[in-house]
Amino acid sequence: MDSFANPFAPILSEIQALRKDIANLNARIPDEKPIRRYSVQELAEQTPLSEQTILAAIKDGRINAERFGRKYLITAEEFNRVCVEVKSLKYMRK
Repeated sequence: MDSFANPFAPILSEIQALRKDIANLNARIPDEKPIRRYSVQELAEQTPLSEQTILAAIKDGRINAERFGRKYLITAEEFNRVCVEVKSLKYMRK
């Protein structure tokens, strides 16, 4: 009486097994927050530094930034550090 058995039954059971595996994998993945990055323009708007001063500090290594295409992006941690040190950064002499 196998002639009336559903020919797709093995495929459906495999799909259900895969769905369970995917659910288990998703449960293991931690919820990571994306790292906030600021542009040179955003940093210049929120501090008394000009964009040229910030770019010079990036090129000198006083501000750590990642290059993304033609732009520099500054992480939130570095942004906060720069905001704390902004006065000394603006008037720092070489």
